[in-house]
Amino acid sequence: MKNYLYFLFVVLIACQPKQKADQELVTVSILPQKYFVDQIAGDLLQVNVLVPPGSSPHNYSILPSQMKDMAKSKVWLQIGLLTFEDALKDKLANINKELSIVNCSAGIDPIAGSECEEEGHDHEHAHHEAYDPHIWLAPAESKIIAQNTFNALKAGFPQHAAVFEANYGQFIAKINSVSTLIEQKLASLTNRNILIFHPTLGYYARQYGLQQTALELDGKEPSPKHMKGIVDLARERNIRVIFIQKEFDVENAQQLAREIGGEVMIIDPLDYDWEKQLQDITDKIAAQK
Repeated sequence: MKNYLYFLFVVLIACQPKQKADQELVTVSILPQKYFVDQIAGDLLQVNVLVPPGSSPHNYSILPSQMKDMAKSKVWLQIGLLTFEDALKDKLANINKELSIVNCSAGIDPIAGSECEEEGHDHEHAHHEAYDPHIWLAPAESKIIAQNTFNALKAGFPQHAAVFEANYGQFIAKINSVSTLIEQKLASLTNRNILIFHPTLGYYARQYGLQQTALELDGKEPSPKHMKGIVDLARERNIRVIFIQKEFDVENAQQLAREIGGEVMIIDPLDYDWEKQLQDITDKIAAQK
């Protein structure tokens, strides 16, 4: 009886799904990228995310404990436009010389220069990007990220190439479907102005013909002078909604909402579920009067 139970135990263990600890490791910079990898790789790879929920990717400092997973990773999929990514490259030079570092923004026309300056990016301080890094929030750019991700995974894990290719095709179809749905929801929108605390929706606005205005000034909370200018602009353009990411302090946004008789809407661009978040953002924009 004991031998039978032992045999049964061994069989059950052998039949268990492959544990994540046994899977090959790929690292991504932010959580939405994990969604992209999961769409293409399914459960074939373990994904290590550098920037945890609630943290800002603009000035993130990697934890010592995260270096261990970086040392085990075969591929690091960067957004490619985040300052901390460049700083981390040097740290990895002697830790994992075999690591393949992939810039997922390759092929994207980045929002830069005066556009970024107007949206609140600080070009005089090293901790702010010279380009708007929020490329995953527009389907047009997301298709390029997906392609770069697919190519990197196929090169890094060629044994899974057939699965990757099939899933990639389905994922591109999903992105196209999301883009079509966004176009339909925004088609009748007459007020195409977006008032937002942090300039997150630059690429989204560019793709769908919207105008983004940010409360942040040079990467900092708005001064009284800047706030007055935003109030005047909001009244002139009849803007009644202020968008803000959930990790930001809503106090200034609420103050502005009171000034213009509007409301604050919270969005979560760094959430894992890329499709759900784009639909949520679109629904909130489309609800504006």
